[in-house]
Amino acid sequence: MFKQPGWMIITFLFIPLLFIVSATPTFAEEGKVIFRYKTDFEGISRFLGVNEEEYFELRKQKSIVEIAKERGISEDEVFNYFSRKHNDALEKSYEKGDFDIRFAMDYCLRLKDDIEWEINVKKGKDGNLTTE
Repeated sequence: MFKQPGWMIITFLFIPLLFIVSATPTFAEEGKVIFRYKTDFEGISRFLGVNEEEYFELRKQKSIVEIAKERGISEDEVFNYFSRKHNDALEKSYEKGDFDIRFAMDYCLRLKDDIEWEINVKKGKDGNLTTE
C-alpha cells in the first residue's frame, strides 16, 4: 500500500507525545533557534561505504542519492537513514527539554521535504545548489 512503510512508523513516533501537550510549556523565545540537526559526515560516509575525504570530493559534483545509487544503495534506504538520524536527534533534544511538543510536531511536518532536498541537492554547473 505504501512505498515507504518506515514513514508510517516515523509519523506515529510522536503521536503518544500529543497526550502531554496541554501541560507542556514553550521554551523558545521568538526568533531563537532551539534545535538544529547537525549532519554527521562520518556516519554518512560509513553508510555510503566511502571515507570522509572521498565523500566530500564526490559531493562537489553529485547528490547523496547519486553517490548511494553508484554503490547499490536505494533512494529509500538513504531517505530512511536520514529520517532515523533526524528523529533520533530530535527525540534526544526533546527529552532534554530543549523545546515543547508543538515545536517537535512542526519540525516533523517539514521533515520529509527537508530530507528530500538534503539527499538530492548538488552543485550545478554554475556553482549554485540544485536538485535537477
